[in-house]
Amino acid sequence: MKELEKPTIEKLEELEKQVKDKFTLKLISLLKEDLQKGNKELYNQFSFQRILGLVRQELNVKKIKEFVSKKHNKTAYGLKIIKKSGKIKRTTLNGGFTLEEISQHIQKEFNLESMHLYEFKIGEYKYGPECDEWREMFDSLDDVKLGAAISVANLKIGDTFNFLYDFGDSIKFKIQITSKQHLDIP
Repeated sequence: MKELEKPTIEKLEELEKQVKDKFTLKLISLLKEDLQKGNKELYNQFSFQRILGLVRQELNVKKIKEFVSKKHNKTAYGLKIIKKSGKIKRTTLNGGFTLEEISQHIQKEFNLESMHLYEFKIGEYKYGPECDEWREMFDSLDDVKLGAAISVANLKIGDTFNFLYDFGDSIKFKIQITSKQHLDIP
C-alpha cells in the first residue's frame, strides 16, 4: 500500500497560493491549526489527501475552462463505443455536443435506463452530472463540449477514454476516437 504524503505547514502554505476556492482554503486553515497543535496525525493525513485532491481539481478546472470557450462545432468525431460485455456501436458526433448529450446517446444506443449517475474519464479529467458531491467527484460538470474535453486531454485518433454508467451496477464502456473531420459550417 502506498504511504500517504505527510502534511506540513510549508506544503499547506504552498497549496494556499495555488487555490482560490473558499472551501479548500478553509480546510487548509483548519489543518494548519491542527498541525500546530500536534494532534490527530492519521486524521490530518486524510484531510491533507482531501485537500490535495481539491487543489488538483481546481487546477484541472482552470485548464478545462481555457478550452471551453473555443468553438468545437466545426469538428466531427468518429467514435467506436465498446461496452465491457463486448457489444460495439459506431457513431459520428459533432464536437459541439455536450458530454450530457453524449451520455444520453450512449444510454439510448445500449438500451440503458436514464436514471443513474455516470462519469466520463477523458485523459486525466473526470466529468459528470451535477449531484450533491459533484465537486469532489468530478473535475467539471457534463456541460462541457465533446471537442473541448478531447482537446484539453490532448487525445488523438486511436486514443480512448472511458464512460462509467450506473455506479452501482458499474456498466463500463471504452470509447475510441476513430476519426476526426473538419466540418465546413459557416
